[in-house]
Amino acid sequence: MATQPCDTPQIIERFGPHRAYLGGDRLETSIESDRLVKTHCCFCGQQCGMQLKVRNNEVIGVEPWEEFPVNRGMMCTKGVKRYLQNAHPDRLLNALVRDTGTAGGFRPLTYEAAIAQVAAEIQRIQDAYGSDAFAVLSGASLTVEKGLPDGQICPCVFTHGQH
Repeated sequence: MATQPCDTPQIIERFGPHRAYLGGDRLETSIESDRLVKTHCCFCGQQCGMQLKVRNNEVIGVEPWEEFPVNRGMMCTKGVKRYLQNAHPDRLLNALVRDTGTAGGFRPLTYEAAIAQVAAEIQRIQDAYGSDAFAVLSGASLTVEKGLPDGQICPCVFTHGQH
């Protein structure tokens, strides 16, 4: 018979509460929110509309956004539980860089420094092996059209990264 790897409080401490251990505003369904904030889900390319329940400036739940034309208030199980990730104890809150001299093997890095380091490594790889030596695998909700005016699609999507 399977056994838990450690006692329940340790599991909750590390991974967050199980549905059987509801508690706090984020998990108590009867708590009323101060306001609803209309937004969309970020899990897939569907980008379903949703309303976040906010109390004391903390997201405590999600409500359907029935007028949103894509999903008309319907949501998958991932979207309904998405709000729980924001305050999860394992959520990364800043960039990390490998550092074997540090406890845990990583140290914090500013996002500006992380972006500069990644850009420098991409440039190094392309300088050494050519512009086709580096590729990016993306997903439907990580596309570039959000950053372009009027929903234009960046031509680099169709030309293998060459502008």
